[in-house]
Amino acid sequence: MREAPIHKLVAERMRVERSLAPVPQLTPWECVGPTNIGGRLTTLICHPTQPDRIWAGAAGGGVWQSDDAGQSWAPLWHNERVLNVGALAIHPADPNILFCGTGEANLSADSYAGVGLYWSKNGGRTWTLHAPAGPDSLPTRFGAIAIDPHQVDHIRIGGIGYGRVAPDEAGLGGMYVSLDGGRSWSRETFISAKNYWCHAIVFHPTRAGTIFAAFSAQGMKNGIYRSIDGGTSWSQLRKGLPSPEKCDRAALALAPSEPDMIYAQIATADGAMRGIFRSDNNGESWRDIAGTHFANEEQMTYNNTIAVHPTDPDHVICGGVEVHLSTNGGKRWKKVSKWDAERGKSNYVHSDQHSLVMPVAAPGRVYAANDGGLDVSYDGGFTWQNRSDGLAATMFYDCDVAPSNARFFGGGAQDNGTNITTTGRSDDHYEILGGDGGWMAFNPKRSDHLYASYYNMNICRFGHGGRWKDVSPKADKKEKESMWMVYIEIDPHRPATVFTGSQRVWHSRDNGNHWRAVSGFLDGSPITAIEVARADGRRLYVGTQNGGFFRSLDGGATWSGNLAGPELPGVLITRIQSHPRNAEQIFLTMANFGNRHVFRSDDGGMTWHDSDRGHLPDVPHHAVVIPADDPQTIFLGNDAGVFASHDLGKTWRSMNGNLPNTMVVDLVYHENEGTLTAATYGRSLWRIKIRGD
Repeated sequence: MREAPIHKLVAERMRVERSLAPVPQLTPWECVGPTNIGGRLTTLICHPTQPDRIWAGAAGGGVWQSDDAGQSWAPLWHNERVLNVGALAIHPADPNILFCGTGEANLSADSYAGVGLYWSKNGGRTWTLHAPAGPDSLPTRFGAIAIDPHQVDHIRIGGIGYGRVAPDEAGLGGMYVSLDGGRSWSRETFISAKNYWCHAIVFHPTRAGTIFAAFSAQGMKNGIYRSIDGGTSWSQLRKGLPSPEKCDRAALALAPSEPDMIYAQIATADGAMRGIFRSDNNGESWRDIAGTHFANEEQMTYNNTIAVHPTDPDHVICGGVEVHLSTNGGKRWKKVSKWDAERGKSNYVHSDQHSLVMPVAAPGRVYAANDGGLDVSYDGGFTWQNRSDGLAATMFYDCDVAPSNARFFGGGAQDNGTNITTTGRSDDHYEILGGDGGWMAFNPKRSDHLYASYYNMNICRFGHGGRWKDVSPKADKKEKESMWMVYIEIDPHRPATVFTGSQRVWHSRDNGNHWRAVSGFLDGSPITAIEVARADGRRLYVGTQNGGFFRSLDGGATWSGNLAGPELPGVLITRIQSHPRNAEQIFLTMANFGNRHVFRSDDGGMTWHDSDRGHLPDVPHHAVVIPADDPQTIFLGNDAGVFASHDLGKTWRSMNGNLPNTMVVDLVYHENEGTLTAATYGRSLWRIKIRGD
């Protein structure tokens, strides 16, 4: 999926909400969890005098608040234009004034853009858009927000542009400055008038006018800069630091008790650790204090954060994948976390640290915001407690609900494995498979039998009592590594029959124990959707990343060529759904922007018709569902929410209601219960009652 033009996404949501009448709903949407797993937090701030009071920003879930150090959470955002959060800041003179920069700056493929800078004047209860993003305004991804403690109307923003050359509509990355409290902004061009990135900004707390900032610009302009005149002029700091072109993203932290001491954690362009550097003289000279301790750290352009103890300048904590600390200024380091430890153990901290905070009002406390939510230490970082309960910010790739028992459901999540519940409660989901969770599918007859997967064609089968078995297809290494996540389709007529796909279709007739490839390599791109027709189990339909459509009429023994034709736009096919009573009538959904997204065929894919017709939002669509008990109805999930048609696609209505304003990536209709479950990318799973009986 290509980068979202964020202003177009927002405009499409607003257009559709105005033009499409809402579906009359029997009940509101309800969050069904997980509320005990967490999701990716990108930023964290703490009240200066109340260390239990914290605010967190989620990558796709908005702003959250806790007044008890993370033991409970409340979402503050729901209907804001986007819920993609990049940076938070608290006003140095009034802690009731908060700033939130939308758009994540962590440089991953799923770091989605935002719409500008929000602020709250009442501690987060209400928010307004203070300054919009755009080509002539602020960036669409916020890596830092810093407020001058000596002149509080002086605000600086560190921004990331998408790619090294930002699209015009997204605006450029870089450092932006306001001298009037955020009413007007200008972009600093001393690095370049073209696109560059600003990752960190720190104001010196006692030297008025002194500012440090970290930049990357693919060359000799990379590195750490300092201004001593309030930002009028800047100097690149070089003494003791690596050659600039060998540096990439950097995190900065001043020691609160000795603010002339500054630490920098610097990444290489390929995500390794370049070093931990310390200056004891306000940045004049530096020395590398990392030694060889960080040789195994990785992803440092994605997870990169550092903090210093409020009263001990030699006590520094660094975050990459893991958490590391030194209590003697870097002479010795200790890795104090283990991401794959059992949750609840004192050394468990979820992987991929994005924000470390050591509150001034509680020396020794550490908050670590990461891909799994929040972890807290009360002894300077040596032991930890997970504080993600109540933080319903899981980023799902897909979901499924057991057809035989609606209390069994779950899905694959970003960096939070495959999670399920067997009680239907929101607070007792548990992980059955780790890593980035992939496709999950329940056996249509047995709720305690399911398949789960993770990257590179790895598939596990789970049976009664939690027994599991690796049932991955025996593809060669190159074929496996070419796949991120594989689609899994269980034949609804013969549950022992399973299909998956790389660039070709794989088939098992014995619950995954043995697989064989039953097609050629189709169009050479990954298979992204598979459908076994509900009305005829011998009909198989397959879609690909390149927008190809293929079918088999004999259970996979032989395959057609590409039937996409000129009507389909040639972009990723995200889902295929056959009509429950007519195997030749099929609907498919498409990704990307600038094309139509829902197509219908009445002859098994030989010809295609546009069911979107511009009435639906021009955003990536991810899911299509036709209930067997109401075959005139279609439900769609896309980046703008959930939509429905009650006449097989002739007219459409919005079903968003009280659903959070975030991406809906999967939908499952439960025939027995008459419920629709939606998986979101940032606000966990939601469910609504469709059938009133």
